Amino acid sequence: MIELEHHKHGKTYDKLAKELHVTKDKVEELVKSLVAKDLVTDDNGTVISTEDGKEVCKKVEKHRRETDQTITQMLSKDETIGLVNVLKKMLEKEEN
Repeated sequence: MIELEHHKHGKTYDKLAKELHVTKDKVEELVKSLVAKDLVTDDNGTVISTEDGKEVCKKVEKHRRETDQTITQMLSKDETIGLVNVLKKMLEKEEN
């Protein structure tokens, strides 16, 4: 949802999957649960935040600012693994 925060026209499943370093199927699974909670809408394959979703994001961002946490404490296991993989690729490119 936070990934959608700055995209008022939404993002496609493919773009979200790429940015979150997960499969399109995983994005579809996540979107279904968020749609059921009225936090996002699915407009023919484009995911858009609802007003309730935007409010949740604001609360999460505020909590993150106010809470002294390291970045790995803020991320899920999948997000942490994705971040590590991106950093590895960046280092490999830099070494070559």
